[in-house]
Amino acid sequence: MIPFNKQIIFATRPLRYAFDSFTYGRFADSVPLAALKDKQKGEPMLVVGNGPSLNQTPLDDFAHVPSIGMNKIDMIYSRTKWRPEVVVCLNNMVAKQSQDSFACSEIPVFVAWKARWYLRAENRKKLRFFNTNLSNAFSTDAVRGFGSSATVTYIALQLAYWMGADPVILFGVDHSFKYNGPEATYQKREGPDTNHFDPNYFKAGTYWGTPDLDQSEIDYAIARQAFEADGRKVYDATVGGKLEVFEKIGLDRASALTKNDL
Repeated sequence: MIPFNKQIIFATRPLRYAFDSFTYGRFADSVPLAALKDKQKGEPMLVVGNGPSLNQTPLDDFAHVPSIGMNKIDMIYSRTKWRPEVVVCLNNMVAKQSQDSFACSEIPVFVAWKARWYLRAENRKKLRFFNTNLSNAFSTDAVRGFGSSATVTYIALQLAYWMGADPVILFGVDHSFKYNGPEATYQKREGPDTNHFDPNYFKAGTYWGTPDLDQSEIDYAIARQAFEADGRKVYDATVGGKLEVFEKIGLDRASALTKNDL
């Protein structure tokens, strides 16, 4: 069993994290992030991943529920009226690939401060940023930085906590990937992307970061502990999802928890 309190020094370059913390405090505009504090206090909220299960998830039935989206979630907008309140992006490569769509998004997009070097100068001026800390310890203060992670979903969960959400319900966090080679590295994609809701999510010939599911589970367990210590709950309503850290619920239960009478 993965321990709930296993915290690690996540970075291999601690001086870079110290530099980022200093420059974020000095130069980044943290006002948009601070403004989200307790915005959804005591209200249900969705954290929506990008797994292929989203193709079996009736997002339109939950369009009334405040949500946090991640990474290239905008690729599903043409198929649904559902929209997230905010989008978060942790990965440097995703930030580089998606910077133009992020910059013109009507939905606020928060990108990891560490990824700013991968963005063109004109796009940096249009985006919001969050900082990541040296360890993966769960952060209850978004302005001071989020705990680092192998998965952007951990960032989204910390943001949902910062926003005061209760309960938080996961959709599209399949926790299952098909790939060859080592974990936690960059690979060139071949063929259609079967790991995400769109076959062109990472197009053939582009690079993507392979997952580290073990570390992700450690981070999820820490998030669960943090929410429950505050009397709050995270449920997993991912259709067919493989993650076993959070309590599993079906779509009917998710609907009831979000006061959806459909």
